Amino acid sequence: MSHRQNKLRVFALLLPALWSGSTIAADVVLDKIVAVVNEGVVLSSELTAEATFLKQQAISNQQALPSDDILRERVLERLIDQEIRRQHAGKLGIAVDASSVNRAVEQVAKSNNMDTLQFRQTLQSQGFDYRRFRANIEQELLLTRLIQRDVESRIKVSKQEIDDFVQAANNSGERNRYRIGHILIALSPSAPPAEETKAKARAAAVLARLQSGTPFAQVAASDSDGARALEGGDLGWRQLQEVPDFLANALKEMQVGDISEPLRSPNGLHIVQLTDKDNGQQKPQSETLVRHIFITSADENPQQKLAQIRQQIVAGKAFATAALEFSEDPNSASDGGELPWFAAGQMPSEIQETADALQPGIVSEPFSTQYGWHILEVLDRRTRNTNQETQRQQAELALRQRKIEQETERWIRTLRSESFIEIRG
Repeated sequence: MSHRQNKLRVFALLLPALWSGSTIAADVVLDKIVAVVNEGVVLSSELTAEATFLKQQAISNQQALPSDDILRERVLERLIDQEIRRQHAGKLGIAVDASSVNRAVEQVAKSNNMDTLQFRQTLQSQGFDYRRFRANIEQELLLTRLIQRDVESRIKVSKQEIDDFVQAANNSGERNRYRIGHILIALSPSAPPAEETKAKARAAAVLARLQSGTPFAQVAASDSDGARALEGGDLGWRQLQEVPDFLANALKEMQVGDISEPLRSPNGLHIVQLTDKDNGQQKPQSETLVRHIFITSADENPQQKLAQIRQQIVAGKAFATAALEFSEDPNSASDGGELPWFAAGQMPSEIQETADALQPGIVSEPFSTQYGWHILEVLDRRTRNTNQETQRQQAELALRQRKIEQETERWIRTLRSESFIEIRG
C-alpha cells in the first residue's frame, strides 16, 4: 500500500461526511442498557464502539475532540437520534437494502483509488471495524431517504423567491464565497423565558471559551447542537444568498478569523466563525451532454442485460430506440435517454468520470452508480460563461438547500420531542 493511501478519505460519501462509526472494543465486557428510546435501546457496547471509532477518525484527520466525558455524552445523543430515526423509518416502511450499501462502499473505495477488497483491508489495518463502517453507511443512506420523504417533499421554491435571490446578487455585486464554522445552541421559538435565559448563558460561556483561544472546531464538537458538531461545525463554502439573512448580515461585516456574537433565529442561537473567504469569480464552465440507458439493481443481472443492449446498439440499433424500450429512467427514456447538460459536480462521479473518458459517439461499457447500472454515450461538449438561466438554476438550488437544512433541524427536534427517552448512564 503506498504512503498516499495511508490516510483514507473514509467519509467521502453522499453527504459531506458520515455522522458516526465504530470499532469493536478489544476486551469483551458485560453489556448494559445506557438509554431507552421508545421501544428500543442503546447499549453500552454501541456507545463505547462509537466513541472509539470517532477517536480513530479524529487521529486520522488530525481533528480535535472534546474530553472523554463530553464525547461520551454527545455520542450518546447521536445514537439516540439514530435509534429514533430507525424506528420512524420502520413505521414508514423505509429500509436500506444491502445492494445500496454495497454501491455506496464501492464509491468510497473508488474515491480512494481502491477496489472494495483493498479498501476493506486498509480500513482494518488502520483499526477501523469494517462491519461498523458498513452500518454507518446504512445509517447515512437511511437518513437521506427519510429527509427526502419527510423534508424535501415539502420544500417549495417559488419563482418570486428566485427572482429576489438573483436581483439581490446582481444589485449587490456580491460574488464572494465564505467558509463558515458554525455552533448552534438549540432553542425553540416558543421556549419559556427560563429556557431562553439558560440558552443565552450557555452561548455566552461558549463565546468566552472561543475568545480565550480554544479552537472553534473543538468547541463546536463539545457544545454545538448542530448536525455538523463532531465535524468541527464546518458548513463548507457558501455565498451570502445561500444563508439566512441574519447570518449574511453578520458575515458581510466579518474578517477572516472573526467570531460573531450569538445570533438569534427560529432554530436557536448561532455563533459563527469566518474561516476563509474568496472572491468567487465566475469562470468559463465546461458542460457535457449525454444520453444513457438505466437498469435498476433490482433486475436480475443488470450488468449482463446492459452489455447485451450495448451490443445491439453497436450492431446498428438506434440508441434512442433502445432507451425507449429498455431504460428504467422515467425522466429520460421517452427522450431517447438524453440527460440535461451538466458541469463538473452536478452528476454522480461515476457518470462524470465515464463521460470524461469517452469520445462522442462511443457507447460506454456498463457501469454502476448508487442508483443502479448504466451505459451512456456522449453527444456533445461545450464551454460557456454563466448566463441568466444558469444563475437562476443555481439560485433555485441554493434556496432549496437552505430550506432543507433549516427544516431538517426542525424535523430532527420534532421527532425527538415526540419520543420517550430515558438515559440510564
